[in-house]
Amino acid sequence: MENNTSDQNDKPETPEEIPGARAYLSSPLAVVVATVATAAFICIVIALLFYGGAETVADNQQAIPQDQQGFTSQNATNNYEEIIEDDLEDLVKIADLSLINALKDAHVSMAKLKIEDVTLKKHQGNSFHFQQLRFPLSTDSSIFIESVKKKLNSAGLNADISKLSEGYWLLSINEVPTHKFFIDQIITPKKPVAVVIDPNAPKMAIVIDDMGEDIGLAQKLADLDVPVTFSIWPNSSHAGKVALIAKKSGNEIMIHLPMQPKGYPKVNPGADSLLIGMKAKTIHDRIISAMKKIPDATGLNNHMGSRFTENLAGMTEVMVPLRQNGLFFLDSRTTAKSAANTAAKNGHVTLYERNIFLDNVKDVAAIKFQLNKAAKIARQKGQSIAIGHPNRETVAAIKLWSKEIKGKIKVVAVEKLAPRS
Repeated sequence: MENNTSDQNDKPETPEEIPGARAYLSSPLAVVVATVATAAFICIVIALLFYGGAETVADNQQAIPQDQQGFTSQNATNNYEEIIEDDLEDLVKIADLSLINALKDAHVSMAKLKIEDVTLKKHQGNSFHFQQLRFPLSTDSSIFIESVKKKLNSAGLNADISKLSEGYWLLSINEVPTHKFFIDQIITPKKPVAVVIDPNAPKMAIVIDDMGEDIGLAQKLADLDVPVTFSIWPNSSHAGKVALIAKKSGNEIMIHLPMQPKGYPKVNPGADSLLIGMKAKTIHDRIISAMKKIPDATGLNNHMGSRFTENLAGMTEVMVPLRQNGLFFLDSRTTAKSAANTAAKNGHVTLYERNIFLDNVKDVAAIKFQLNKAAKIARQKGQSIAIGHPNRETVAAIKLWSKEIKGKIKVVAVEKLAPRS
């Protein structure tokens, strides 16, 4: 019987010891191998898609690779906080910086930029601070407004400035009003008066998160004229040394505990994080372990945690070791849907909440502006809490701001403030 087909007769001859690819693929064994390999590949893809999207993480399955766990000097240069896209408050801060830079170009001192009002508003679920500002100007206001518009455009903002009346302007971002400001005529400066310290001055706490990596910067914070709260990563490279610096200088110490963000596991909160789906005992053990590493802490706040702090069951378990050890919880408010307030009330734990983030924009003038926002909120409500990070710009801004605010705002530890619950 003939074994060759007509197709095979048309193929060019090849040496028997080196068969061609088509000849090999036509064999029954090759067909079986190819079929099995294809099926295995499809199974692997399906498994990756299924498990990669799983939101619940079991206790014994840590999704973060071993070489990425812990806070070492190497990853101290990474982004510390989770990035929230389309956050109106962040766009407001970029607009703040545009205004500040335009005022600098117009040779207006930042001491003359007055924050007359700050109101927390919401738009489509996003919270932002609406501001009323006032400042003097010696140049043509129309030239100044054009300068601001150019800077807003260069920053990539969809912003507009409209004139409401003489010397009165409204700035909107994405058609949402965010700033109104008044431009005054230059007033002859008065003679400086002596600083009078108001014994009833409103109180304000300044918390510096992500502490424990930079010893030198920790010492600079300790040397400031105002007390700041050191919130220290339990697993940071120099947690003990930084805590000792804070203790010797009389500064308040807190635990900065990593919690699951909405971008997890792509966004890495760090080792020993609190994750959705953890058993109560695991949550308790991780918090107790952090307390042992930072024994002088008076409270705890969340690092990242936009996903975990929304989970009432998880936050309820967080409150158990805090109540047992007499620590308060400071909600960093990385999500507007935080369940921390409810959990703290039910668990009989003292709760505080952050009002302002200081240094999303790493510019000394912009950070000073955020400090002034926090001070304005303190004047309105009697107290406020601002959270910053261990940056050179933040230290410089606090140093300059503390001299200007002396006697008008009393900077204190968080535990000296009236709690929310």
